[in-house]
Amino acid sequence: MRIFAIADLHLSFAVDKPMDIFGPAWADHPRRIREAWTGTVEKDDVVLIPGDISWAMRLAEAAPDFAFLEELPGTKVIIRGNHDYWWSSLSKVRKALPPSVIPLQNTSVVFGGTGVAGTRLWIDPSLQLENASPDDGKIWDREVERLRLSLDSLPGGLQRRIVMTHFPPISLHGRESRAVEAAREYGCDVWVFGHMHLGSLDYGGFNRTIDGIRFEFVSADYLDFRPKFIIEA
Repeated sequence: MRIFAIADLHLSFAVDKPMDIFGPAWADHPRRIREAWTGTVEKDDVVLIPGDISWAMRLAEAAPDFAFLEELPGTKVIIRGNHDYWWSSLSKVRKALPPSVIPLQNTSVVFGGTGVAGTRLWIDPSLQLENASPDDGKIWDREVERLRLSLDSLPGGLQRRIVMTHFPPISLHGRESRAVEAAREYGCDVWVFGHMHLGSLDYGGFNRTIDGIRFEFVSADYLDFRPKFIIEA
């Protein structure tokens, strides 16, 4: 069993939100996701999707996007992104999702000897990747606690631990957020995240190992819409 990751699918089969308005890199991106995914991922594999899955505003509107995911091979593990407005209570989300999609919210999941935990996270004012307000700092504090709840739900005896968040936990130059300390306390090995998109910055600087934690930036447009191999479970 292999574990892959790809964030920021930004599907919109039921709402009028074409992604190519953000540039030619997004042209016909659902087809490109399908072709790259089916050519890379097998049915026994796992794909982590760290947020911004659907542009739907309501859970019912996201149904065609969920159906798209269900048709793709592998088990999919998802967390909420800042644009996943359809995400309501965990019980309602679980009920709406197809069998191959597992949502995390203060929870975790285990595949073989590998545990996966995660949360949305938020803008960390200290990283200065985006302009932050005082309210952003409050949301950030809550999300760090949610990350700890998810990590705490992992069982003991795991061979490796993966964290998935939507927002970056480090700066492009390797400066860490406070959330990284939580992951380090729990012995995490890999951290996958997205949120940032192609533009004037070179996001390759996100991909680095700091004190034993390997950070992987997996926004879909950065990966040319092909799920990135992370680890053998």
